[in-house]
Amino acid sequence: MSERLDVITTGEMLGVLAPVGLDSPLESAALLATSVGGAEVNVALTLARLGHAVGWAGVVGDDPFGRAGTRALRSEGVDVSRLVVDATAPTGLYLKEKTPLGGLRNYPYRHGSAQSRATYADVDYLCAGRGLHLSGITALISDAGHAMVAQLLTAASTTGTHVSFDVNIRHRLLRGRDPAALLRPLTEMCDTIFASRDEARLIFSTDDIDSLQTRLASMRPTTLVIHDASGAVAITDDEVAKVDARVLNVIDLTGAGDALAAGYLSGWLDQLSLRDRLARAEHCAAHAVVCREDSPVTISRRSQPGTGEDDR
Repeated sequence: MSERLDVITTGEMLGVLAPVGLDSPLESAALLATSVGGAEVNVALTLARLGHAVGWAGVVGDDPFGRAGTRALRSEGVDVSRLVVDATAPTGLYLKEKTPLGGLRNYPYRHGSAQSRATYADVDYLCAGRGLHLSGITALISDAGHAMVAQLLTAASTTGTHVSFDVNIRHRLLRGRDPAALLRPLTEMCDTIFASRDEARLIFSTDDIDSLQTRLASMRPTTLVIHDASGAVAITDDEVAKVDARVLNVIDLTGAGDALAAGYLSGWLDQLSLRDRLARAEHCAAHAVVCREDSPVTISRRSQPGTGEDDR
């Protein structure tokens, strides 16, 4: 990562296994399709497809999922030159299947993964980009992960790096711990926060826009983006922008929040207005929910609002 990148991110890469077409239950599926996932990986892939210079750092196992994921990132132009391979631990993995009512059920296998052992020493160069993107998943996966995120935030405060943080609570990773106690101190060290409405209630005890705007005025973060199935709202201490989610034939909701974060960061990099950043964020999320992959393979620079090109 010799040249200054637009955004660098770190987090757990995951191998993904799902029934071909997502139509069969895992127990009776004859064929499983493999792909790559992980919240920060999804953000990196989406930003790269939008034409930004992106780096992803993390620790993977010396196994097929680690190698396949690395190839997938590299093929999209993501800088993985500082990736670490741990031959003594596996790359994380999760399986997903469609439920009878059309939802999705995930079965993660993260315990003891290579990324859960990652420390600040593995990623201490991450504040070299214009932006650093982190998530609550990395902070919850292990004590080492939480310490790593805290150290990165401290380092970023001295370099002037813009830090975005996706709360991204995974209840299986909480193991009975209080998400507000673990994650709120981290969010208060960031510049931009992404959270679902449910996560906003858990971390900030409210999802009321006026209350959040008042609270934001006394915090370090300058922007809070909250979202749910109906759309997204971007809040600063002096402005609120809203955009409705479009009606789509949803195939897979996995990765929609990651695509939304990537779209917003793309708009920030392009110096768009708050409203136009949010429009781009929603556009990316829409691409994510109509494909089976965890990151929107149909997204491109040309498809984005605010680029001067025709909208898709």
